[in-house]
Amino acid sequence: MLLSAWKRGELHERAVSIMADETREFLTCENVKLEVLPKPAFEKRRAEVEFYNHHFNAAAASELFSAALGEAALALAKKQGLAAGEAFNLASAIRQGADEFITSELPGKPMFRVSGIKIISLNSL
Repeated sequence: MLLSAWKRGELHERAVSIMADETREFLTCENVKLEVLPKPAFEKRRAEVEFYNHHFNAAAASELFSAALGEAALALAKKQGLAAGEAFNLASAIRQGADEFITSELPGKPMFRVSGIKIISLNSL
C-alpha cells in the first residue's frame, strides 16, 4: 500500500485515503522497510524516503526480524504458497494482532488464502 500511496498511479487516491484515516492504527515490520527504502535512499530521492519514514515513525508498532518471525513466515509460506516478502509481512501482521492487511495485490493471489486476518485489495475498494 505504501508504494501505491507514493506513486501517482491508479491506486494512489485509495491508498492515500486509507493512510489519512485517523481512525486507523498502522502496524509495520522491518521487512516492509527493506522492501521500500533501499532504492530511493541509494538514488537520493529524499522526498520519497521522508514519506516512507513518516509512515514508519507514525506506526503504532514495528516488528523486528527475529527467529520466531522467520519460523512463522516460513510456516505460512509453505502452507499457502507465498513468496518470502508476503510471508514475512503477513506473519508479522498476524503476530501483531492486526485486524486487516491492505495490499495493492489483485484478489486471487495466494496471499488471499491466508486465514487469521482480513486481507483487502486496494483494487476492490
